[in-house]
Amino acid sequence: MKPFLSSNTASEEAWGKAITWIETCCSGHQSCNAEAAAEAWYPTRLLDLSAPDLDLDTLRLIVTSDEAIECKQRYTTLSHCWGSAQFIQLKKSTYGDFRKGIQLSNLPKTFRDAVEVTRRLGIRYLWIDSLCILQDRDDLSDWLAEAGLMHKVYSYSYCNISSSGAQDSSKGLFFQRDPRQSLTENVKICTEGLGLGEDYVDCTSVNSMFWIHAVGHCPLNKRGWVLQERLLSPRVLHFGREQLYWECRHHTAAECYPDGLPEALRNTAFVKFKRNPIVPSHNTDEEVAVDLFAYHRIWQSIVWSYSETQLTKASDKLIALSGIAKYFQAKMKDMYVVGMWRSTLECSLLWKADPTGQIDGSPSVRPETYRAPTFSWASIDGRITTPDPTRENLLIQVVDLHLDHESPDTTGLITGGYLDLKCRPGSFEMVVNGVGKRRKLFLKVDGAIVKSKHKEYWATGVGVYLDVSQKSFDDENKAGSLYYVPTQKQTTAGVDLWYLLLVAVDETETTFRRIGTAVTAEAEEIGLLSTVDKEVRTIWII
Repeated sequence: MKPFLSSNTASEEAWGKAITWIETCCSGHQSCNAEAAAEAWYPTRLLDLSAPDLDLDTLRLIVTSDEAIECKQRYTTLSHCWGSAQFIQLKKSTYGDFRKGIQLSNLPKTFRDAVEVTRRLGIRYLWIDSLCILQDRDDLSDWLAEAGLMHKVYSYSYCNISSSGAQDSSKGLFFQRDPRQSLTENVKICTEGLGLGEDYVDCTSVNSMFWIHAVGHCPLNKRGWVLQERLLSPRVLHFGREQLYWECRHHTAAECYPDGLPEALRNTAFVKFKRNPIVPSHNTDEEVAVDLFAYHRIWQSIVWSYSETQLTKASDKLIALSGIAKYFQAKMKDMYVVGMWRSTLECSLLWKADPTGQIDGSPSVRPETYRAPTFSWASIDGRITTPDPTRENLLIQVVDLHLDHESPDTTGLITGGYLDLKCRPGSFEMVVNGVGKRRKLFLKVDGAIVKSKHKEYWATGVGVYLDVSQKSFDDENKAGSLYYVPTQKQTTAGVDLWYLLLVAVDETETTFRRIGTAVTAEAEEIGLLSTVDKEVRTIWII
């Protein structure tokens, strides 16, 4: 029988399903309640929704260190799209007024709805970024300090209220809907002649992209900051345009699948993240052991997903991921290196910029304001992929590493950095043919285009992937400043050899910037290894 859906996501029927999910999680999911069982922790500031001296139309900003918060009091968090709509924010100029009281009517609809949801859950406190962190552009000290606590803000929250169906904070959490568009379909499959004993079998049709389209690709989850908000929160209640959706560390559900998503819909990367034992838990003695390779594979998938999101401020690229990085750092006991990890740094240097560019269709760019060394994927805005985190068949070695951090937080912003790489670089020229979609790049070594008999993947048997598009390499070719570095042999399908592509930035040709990667099939046949420097050199990549 098809699940009954109401005509509005604010209905009692919809709310009843949400309450069932929450109560089931709170009473029966040990890993989802790990933070609740641990010591109490609160963000620096919270919104008090039920202060005894205020009416229900007023809330107040409190400083938690100054308040006698009752034992085990919980708080909710809100994830929302800021959009272009103007709304009141916490600033030095509004701080005093916020401490006295904030009129509910002065808040955008999404915030008002979040207050309603929090109160209906019986929770007194709510955390909203723009109302609990100072937003003054001329003084970022509070913002930077609070950004370093985001991993705790979300992992200790009772539930994250996700405004998944709204493009800005003026739209609210609740929507009218056509229930017929939200239902599954029962069908009969003919099995005559298959020896199953029945001519027809009753089945339920499932849209395999249902969860990805409804949740994964909703406007909110395209925001870079929301990835860690969604991943670190023990519970997320998504308020979509057509349904309410649920995510916790044990269960994923929707109104049309109230008892849980079908197996075919649970096999998405994000669902795996939530259920993996690496997801934050304070019950360290009971955590399931996961080997380091699995940790790195999960991180790899997170980075891929993160590169497909967008940030209002490109400068937030590293800090918007720092909360997740802190948890991985604590679990792996590894050194964090601007989006990568020291133990697998050599192979991680082979990240590849996606030729399709950014998720909005614009080409990948390297921002003018410094954000990360060029050897890090965090130095560009655009989709990327990363290789498997293996140290097998490496042809390079990182012998030293230096990063200038803006603060003591090693997962946050940096102002400079370089690595010393022991390698065997070779000189090449870049040949550009065609324009637009017909544009192709070729490597020329010793006056000849590098080719291979194996052309299944690339026109010449060589794939060239620039970090950011560049119209011409005439100046670099004339100066002889382009170098390739054989980096790693990969034998997953045949024998491929991957290279870093670099440009020298000094006359001594010891300091380089990364410009891309390349891959050749059957490297021994092509003979590129014979054209590199015979002696191993140590170079700097900045």
